[in-house]
Amino acid sequence: MVDYRTSEDALTAAFHALADPSRRHILAILREAGELKIGDIAAVFEMSLNGVSKHVKVLEAAGLVDRRIEGREHWLRVNGGALAGPLHFLESHHTFWMTRLDALESHMKKNATRLPGRQGTRKQQPETAARTTARKKGKKK
Repeated sequence: MVDYRTSEDALTAAFHALADPSRRHILAILREAGELKIGDIAAVFEMSLNGVSKHVKVLEAAGLVDRRIEGREHWLRVNGGALAGPLHFLESHHTFWMTRLDALESHMKKNATRLPGRQGTRKQQPETAARTTARKKGKKK
């Protein structure tokens, strides 16, 4: 398994880990409890201890959880600092899109009365040479 904490692709690893609902649920459980044993987390899910362990390994590889081992017990806790990269990424995109959407809203409000069909009138098509000739000869085009 790749250790993304030393890789340039930590953001991809974090989003990959967060993409799965079971892993997000594990993070939520740990956030509430502070620190839990893997067995205690597994008791919440309808999956094997091995299945939960695989999800935990993905979270660990992304740096989102830390493991502390005491004898045979493995304790987990959320590593909140690991969410700084994804949070920064999302905030920068949020700012960009909100600015763009605010500009679009302003533009639409400013130009709302100029939209075709808005006042029940349609802009007439300019006559082409073929239409003018056909009309003069009494033909429809």
